[in-house]
Amino acid sequence: LVLIGGARTNTDAAYVAEHFKRRSAQAAVVGVPCGIEGNMVNEFVEASIGFDSAAKAMAQLVGSTAIDGSSARKYYYFLRIMDGAMIGGKISSSHLALEVALQTMPNMLLLTEEVDEKRMSLRDLVNEIADVIAQRAADGKNFGTILVAEGLLAAIPEFRSLISELNALPMPSPRERVLPQLTQWSRALFQSLPEFIQDELLLERQSNNAVQLAQLETERLLAALVSSELKGRRLSHAFKGSFSPVCQFLGYQVRCSMPSDFDSDYAYTLGATSVVLAAGGYNGYMAVASDLAKPVKEWRVGGVPFTAMLAVQASNLSSTSQPRPTIFPRRIDLEGPAFKQWCEDREVCTTEEWYQNPGPIQLSGENASHVCSTISTRFSYIRELDTLRQHLHDISDVCRPGCDPRTLRVATQTLATLNTVLRELTGPLVTTAQHPGLCWWSSPS
Repeated sequence: LVLIGGARTNTDAAYVAEHFKRRSAQAAVVGVPCGIEGNMVNEFVEASIGFDSAAKAMAQLVGSTAIDGSSARKYYYFLRIMDGAMIGGKISSSHLALEVALQTMPNMLLLTEEVDEKRMSLRDLVNEIADVIAQRAADGKNFGTILVAEGLLAAIPEFRSLISELNALPMPSPRERVLPQLTQWSRALFQSLPEFIQDELLLERQSNNAVQLAQLETERLLAALVSSELKGRRLSHAFKGSFSPVCQFLGYQVRCSMPSDFDSDYAYTLGATSVVLAAGGYNGYMAVASDLAKPVKEWRVGGVPFTAMLAVQASNLSSTSQPRPTIFPRRIDLEGPAFKQWCEDREVCTTEEWYQNPGPIQLSGENASHVCSTISTRFSYIRELDTLRQHLHDISDVCRPGCDPRTLRVATQTLATLNTVLRELTGPLVTTAQHPGLCWWSSPS
């Protein structure tokens, strides 16, 4: 049985595999990471099938829009980028928005992870956008492109509290029934929001009984609040430009795009790997490939047990339910190379027009083999293992029989200290029983 999907699907696959194991069923459950939002990644999984294609198709749309805006020179495009909030996960990510920004160079990028890290309020966010627009207006530029992650509102502290309270209420419900059940602060925030956002917050819930974050027109809300802020600044003569927002949601346009060469190769590779795992009786494993930044013939493929990816979320002390081990969607690493690259570029992007349009997905030629930056710069577990083995080999080579006794003592003492540190880090949690072996093979190509 091969299950293809994101974190939630592969979590289910882990429990199905356990069910079969307990009943001694002659079946093998294998997972395959897939999803355009790209958050089914971790130390072992470098990419999800579909992310590369979606990012490239999305970058073409954003690049065309940004360049059109620089030609018309009178509109601010607020583009909301699909990021997985639609699947109902409590943790929203912005991998797609970040990759698109790296490929197109918009004037601003509003990431869920960064807003959450900085604990920015809605007022902080509006002021930051208004500051950029005012700065560009001072240079005679009343146009620009702003990318907005789909799940952005859930990262804002006051909105998170409001959503948490609304999740506890039956929906859909009219405003007059909902307002008395909200706390004072959440009620004040709800009433301060435009009517269209209030209506969207009160829509019927998703299958997991959560607010439909994908239905919240975040880009429209920000445009309205920024417009109001700029009107106030115009009265105080702090803003003398013009502001004409155009709001769009981009996501469904790229979900069924022609797959890129990378995704085609990746899907074939993981498909073949899952067959080998299933035929070999590897129950409860995920098919993975490593070293994806290299040519396909140099990829390393294999299987990783679901148990190596399962984690337990910290529970509330007042919670009566037992935490359930889950494979959690991975958010953007704000210390990672992809985000750091954006941090280096965004100051210039704010004031200048560095817009780039990568064009449609290429299926042949020099650019066909290009891999997304967020994939090519991601941590490779197998590459790190190979590097470790090389270091150990180098130590053995230096400390061969007949070497200087001082060299031998330094190596022995250093390795002893390293082993002590590693035992403290791993503790009793990492055992052979919990991680029943990672199996790796050379690329089938």
